[in-house]
Amino acid sequence: MDFGVGIPHYGGTLSVADLRKTVERAEAIGYHSAWVSDHVITPKSFLSRVGPTFYDSFVVLSHIAAFTSRLRLGTSVIVIPYRNPLVTAKMVSTLDAMSDGRVIFGVGAGNMPEEFQALGVPEKGHGLRTDEYLHAMTTLWMQEPASFSGRFVQFSDVHFQPKPAQQPHPPIWVGGHSNAALRRAVRFGAAWHAGGMALERMAQTVVEIRRLAAEAGRTDGPAITTRLGVRFVDTNDTGVRNPGQGSPEQIREDVSRYRELGVSTVVCGFGPCLGPDFLAAMERFAAEIAPHFA
Repeated sequence: MDFGVGIPHYGGTLSVADLRKTVERAEAIGYHSAWVSDHVITPKSFLSRVGPTFYDSFVVLSHIAAFTSRLRLGTSVIVIPYRNPLVTAKMVSTLDAMSDGRVIFGVGAGNMPEEFQALGVPEKGHGLRTDEYLHAMTTLWMQEPASFSGRFVQFSDVHFQPKPAQQPHPPIWVGGHSNAALRRAVRFGAAWHAGGMALERMAQTVVEIRRLAAEAGRTDGPAITTRLGVRFVDTNDTGVRNPGQGSPEQIREDVSRYRELGVSTVVCGFGPCLGPDFLAAMERFAAEIAPHFA
């Protein structure tokens, strides 16, 4: 079982020194990957959660790639309809080439009307647009020259370099839990990337995605992955709590249940901002939780 670190690259002020210290330490103590999220603007409805500043996903990962050598570089998740797919494909393939093939491309369709509106992207049909953009991007990564003709994207005999270091392309992890998202994971995904789901609902969704995969003739997956907000509380509180929050024993039990569901990678969030508390929780998880699932 692999464990990644979700990096909060947003808020009031992000300390680049804290970013570097956290990521270097994550690599040193054995974490599998570092993960970023994606917003271009911050709607008022989201301001209290992330603050006014949100650093660009690809720029942050490019910076991280420059001072690490082993950590995988993940997006959790890039909102695919927000950008021209040729531009996104270029950023992903360049990052993968320059990091010696360390990118994991987590993707989603998005769900913030204000952000769609500000970017001039129609929210209506954003799922169909997501599927077509992913198809166009994989075409660019796999063909040379590349041609594609769809409802939203058309190009013919274009030369697209660099190709990704990973062939045929970086693994695509599809987020979301709607029926359309699960079908997207089966069609495009090396993995389904769950987030913020109760364990019982996730168990039901795993059954459904496996049914859809069998229906589509896929015998190899998609793999099951998830995000987990981790908060240590040094009491065995028997009240209602979220997975990942509690004593080390309770958190180990939560991770055990994820493993029973077939989860292969857990992306851990250790706080709303980088700093000593985040680093201490990350160290503690690596020492007290992760070794039980090696």
